[in-house]
Amino acid sequence: MDIRYFYQTNQHSYNREAIIDSFAKAISKAIELPEILEVCLYDLGESVYGGIDLYRINRIGLHYNIPLDSLPKILAHELVHVHQKHKGYLKITRDHKCYWHGIFVTKKLPDEMTYEEYMNLPWEYDAYTRQTKVLQQAMDILEQGI
Repeated sequence: MDIRYFYQTNQHSYNREAIIDSFAKAISKAIELPEILEVCLYDLGESVYGGIDLYRINRIGLHYNIPLDSLPKILAHELVHVHQKHKGYLKITRDHKCYWHGIFVTKKLPDEMTYEEYMNLPWEYDAYTRQTKVLQQAMDILEQGI
């Protein structure tokens, strides 16, 4: 897996990149991901830790000052979303229509939703229910040196 990093005005963080590299590569052995992953380390605003790019299948955003010990869990969650898009389970069109397994769900953007609406999106539910298992699989892979 090739991982490309993008920064805004914040400084490069080689510690973050090392954590992301090792966990993303381990997660890619647990779930199918694209060959190239783009990681944007930006200021995503207050209380936003990560997110997927609406249009690019292989791009995620992570808040640049996430505590290092929280990074693997947030990365696992976002990479489940990348997996969903890569496999075609989640599709977002240019006019923001969101489909889950081919069924139209919403046209609202996350910032137009209440927290409850957002948490009830089927792809969010899927990511939250799978992130712990995916993270554990990645840790096992890292521990075994696979």
